[in-house]
Amino acid sequence: MVIEVLDPRRDPEPAYWKPLRAKAGLRADWSWEVLTTQAWAARTPQPVTVLLEDGEPRGVVSSAWVTGLTRRHRFARPGRRGWLGGLDVRAPGSSSMPGWWFDDEDGDGGVGRLLDQFVPAMREELGFGLRGLLVRQIGESGVDSVRGGLKTVRRTEDLAVLDVTPFSSRDDWVNSLAKKRKYNLRKIFRTFEADPSIEARVVPGIDADPVEIAELLRHNESKHHDVPIVPLPAFVGYWSALLRQPDVHLITYRETATGRAIAITTLLDHPTLPIVRNWAALPPELGGRTNLYFHFYGEVVRWALETGRPRVMFGKKMAETKVSLGARLVPQYAAAVALL
Repeated sequence: MVIEVLDPRRDPEPAYWKPLRAKAGLRADWSWEVLTTQAWAARTPQPVTVLLEDGEPRGVVSSAWVTGLTRRHRFARPGRRGWLGGLDVRAPGSSSMPGWWFDDEDGDGGVGRLLDQFVPAMREELGFGLRGLLVRQIGESGVDSVRGGLKTVRRTEDLAVLDVTPFSSRDDWVNSLAKKRKYNLRKIFRTFEADPSIEARVVPGIDADPVEIAELLRHNESKHHDVPIVPLPAFVGYWSALLRQPDVHLITYRETATGRAIAITTLLDHPTLPIVRNWAALPPELGGRTNLYFHFYGEVVRWALETGRPRVMFGKKMAETKVSLGARLVPQYAAAVALL
């Protein structure tokens, strides 16, 4: 087994990267162009570790190297990285997905191989200054692999996934919901369809304006300061790279008179499980509309049915609302692993 630890800021895209993405089903946020842009706009170094056997990639792990040099209001330094710290194993874009893939997961979602192969490789790369790791988005099948010893496991936010295969149309989906939610959605859809001043469309990411998208996302991000370290704002450079990927789509809401975007959501496409990654909207006092948040779920269901996608992931937060829209909750766990 050969291990390559890559830094997207300085290492070119490996020849095997596109076939690896295709084989592993890694979405647009794993594009090397996107990884490079994100790494340059991050607080921490973002190593990408690839496990190869006979020249073929057998696994990949995305992580962040967090040390005493890491600062809340400072980008990662291109040189000195600090010798004592830990690895935050996380997906490079969507927080709904694990930050690793292995071709043989041994029935535990790849968590065992993460500990048995990735950790020793990173110990060799970083030395004994690597004192631990945080592993996010562990499914129930992987929990036993991170129990015992110097490990702490906690349940985190569930993921909401909607199965659309039972439905033939948006109305079919609405009819499957509880009476109160059904009535509410029908009213929202009727109101929207009777309003000629606003239009909803699904468009390829390449057709979107990254400046416009970043501005809308910042309105939404300003409302969410409920975590210890506030996420960095939406950078135009990152969105320029992401929107260029062919598997990125947007649902846009625009004023028909001015063409101004007042709300958007991003879709990371996938043959079996697309992800609804971002929602952002202008507040009503700046020209936004009420209830667009609920309307967009109907647009996502319509898009999934038209494109033949069997399920859609709605991500975390607002779990009760998403359950009322027919989604099931998938338990997720995080593990803190101390290394001696």
